[in-house]
Amino acid sequence: MIEHNSTTWIEVVKLFFSSKTLHNLTPGVLTAGTYTLALVYLNNNYINDKMIIPSFIYSLMGIVLGLLLVFRTNTSYDRWWEGRRLLGALLNTSRNLALKFNAYLPNEDKENRDFFAKTIINYSYALKEHLRSGVRADEILPLDKTYTTEFLMNTSHVPNRIASIMYQKVNDLYEKKTFTVEQFMMLDKQMEALTDILGGCERIKKSPIPSAYKIHLMKFIFLFIFILPFGFIHEIHYWSVPIVMIIFYAFVGLDFIAGEIEEPFGLDANDLPTDAICTSVRTNVFEIMKHKI
Repeated sequence: MIEHNSTTWIEVVKLFFSSKTLHNLTPGVLTAGTYTLALVYLNNNYINDKMIIPSFIYSLMGIVLGLLLVFRTNTSYDRWWEGRRLLGALLNTSRNLALKFNAYLPNEDKENRDFFAKTIINYSYALKEHLRSGVRADEILPLDKTYTTEFLMNTSHVPNRIASIMYQKVNDLYEKKTFTVEQFMMLDKQMEALTDILGGCERIKKSPIPSAYKIHLMKFIFLFIFILPFGFIHEIHYWSVPIVMIIFYAFVGLDFIAGEIEEPFGLDANDLPTDAICTSVRTNVFEIMKHKI
């Protein structure tokens, strides 16, 4: 039997008043309330219930608006969920690579084990910041005296450079007979998966929802809110003010949240936990590569 936890509702109320969505929409909500209040005042004192719009207009517009919002939120959530799947694949592929390097490399080969551990970790951190404002040098580990942090950063596409170095190192060890043909093919498959993950993330990042669609939706919401008070003021008068404010918050809030999650690799509250996933990659890879069973 599931017991009801009253503290959950208390936390929901606390989060409601401290949410980013509420803070960002407060000016718009207050504007909608002020606009409705002015219409109620004019209707009660000067116009006397002449500002009436047939109810079927709201029904038709509500259906259209609902369809637009559903498409908007579903499209944004699909982008967010695909990004989560790709980051999950990044973590799994990093683990698989570490497990294979750990099994294939001799236990006494500390140099190469350390090299590949740092390379896998660098790739995840470089991918993370590549999808944001740019790779951070303080997160990139030097691989050896040749592949320093400065060398890895001195390119327009850091993840590609790190992947290229990994491929080259694996190929060198294959030619030295450190890896067998079968082992080389298994490693190649996992390294190729890293590039595919990066490509999928870049596709989400560089293919935003067309701005014309978002602008059209906002115009339609504005039009709906503009005529909405006329359906209430002649019946519920000043109670129209909170009703319109709540409807405004509900509709515009959905669009705001959709706009936040459609770019899922950033630092907004509802974005993906990219930093935490990279930390997991770092912890798991070092643990695997430094302890061979």
